[in-house]
Amino acid sequence: MVAGFAINNYVLSNRVSGEVMDVTDVISTYPVDTFDFKQTLQEYARHLCYKNDAALAHANVGVYECIDNHDKRKNACNHKVFRLAPLTLEEQREVVNYAQQYIQCTLPYKSIKG
Repeated sequence: MVAGFAINNYVLSNRVSGEVMDVTDVISTYPVDTFDFKQTLQEYARHLCYKNDAALAHANVGVYECIDNHDKRKNACNHKVFRLAPLTLEEQREVVNYAQQYIQCTLPYKSIKG
């Protein structure tokens, strides 16, 4: 039985202003339901666009362009990254691995740091 997946949306929304945050900071229990995790990654990717605004500006990429790129690519990247994923992710390393693949697919700017 899956123990559940808790996302602290308060943490995610309040750290948008530039604090360093890892996707694992918003996960409180394992195993992680993969469907819910995909939803979290979408918000996390948007967070990265805001968090890396200075680096993006240096590369002449705006925050909204970063978000727009994510929104255009998220469906294709969900399929590419998660097509063979298990229904639940059991360990933190799995979560980090899938998150990195998704971020690299949806936000292909070298200046983005997750």
